[in-house]
Amino acid sequence: MFSTHQAHKNFLNEKHLSRDSIKQENNLRVLCDQSLMSEGGRVIYKSSPPGTGSASFSEMVAIIILTATRELNWKVSDGRSETFHAPAGTILVLPADHQIDVTWSVQKEHMIVTLDAETVAKAYGGDDDLLPEDFFPKSTRYVDTKCLQVAQLMRTELQKNAPINENYLDALRTVFIGLLIQNHSFIMNKGERRETGGLSFHSARLIENYVRQNFMGRISIGDMAAHLGISAGHFLTSFRETFGQTPHQYLLMLRLNEVERQLRETNASLAEIADAVGFSSQSHMTTALKKNRNTTPGEVRRSRIADDNRQKMTLSEKERRDRHSW
Repeated sequence: MFSTHQAHKNFLNEKHLSRDSIKQENNLRVLCDQSLMSEGGRVIYKSSPPGTGSASFSEMVAIIILTATRELNWKVSDGRSETFHAPAGTILVLPADHQIDVTWSVQKEHMIVTLDAETVAKAYGGDDDLLPEDFFPKSTRYVDTKCLQVAQLMRTELQKNAPINENYLDALRTVFIGLLIQNHSFIMNKGERRETGGLSFHSARLIENYVRQNFMGRISIGDMAAHLGISAGHFLTSFRETFGQTPHQYLLMLRLNEVERQLRETNASLAEIADAVGFSSQSHMTTALKKNRNTTPGEVRRSRIADDNRQKMTLSEKERRDRHSW
């Protein structure tokens, strides 16, 4: 049912696991790395624990992030390099034969969709003279909630406990590419992108930096809108179009990221962390963590202890080997 497409053989070490595949380690349930793909390898789903990865594709691809991912860093061989918080629906477009290096700090789900010339032409109305690079001349990123909805349908099809309907999956891929072209078209003048909605690139970067610097304090929709000099109503609509989340959801993502960091890296009490990060109470923080991350402060703290124990065991084994080597 699954096979490796020729374009991906050089860098994909695929593990075809069921979605229930887990491993037991230090009494913690840890989701295994999971990779699923269509028969032709044109659609790939991956779920990976925190780490790094590198890839190169013989055809242009769109990588869409399915779960909000903090501090995601990507470097492309064309010189582009940036670190950012990626909401669900973030799309990274990578031209053919470009190397990409990615680092992420939380469990991540994403899909890789091949933008081959034939399907791009079909999605745009059958114009065979148009090539993928006519729409996407260089690597880029943005958020597209409509593409996210289609990607979630493709993920469901790949994960079902039954043979994949390849015709249905290919139809979804065509719709995905059509939305990609329709919602984020490019102009060739100076190689810059013309946006069809949402905040401008400059405003998006301004508000992203502002929120990241102030998310632990009291920050309102009015404050954010005023920072950009626009009305609150316009800001709400434009923010969601750009980031694929409401401002409240984006703030919550940042706060929960900081909660998990402090739980792992400090010995502060739960009440101290809740107060520092901007939650109204410890119970509010715990409820938000459980609802949005399916974990509890205690589980996060225990995972740190387990990691520390594994590291100590590794160091002890190294010391024993070093003594034996003398």
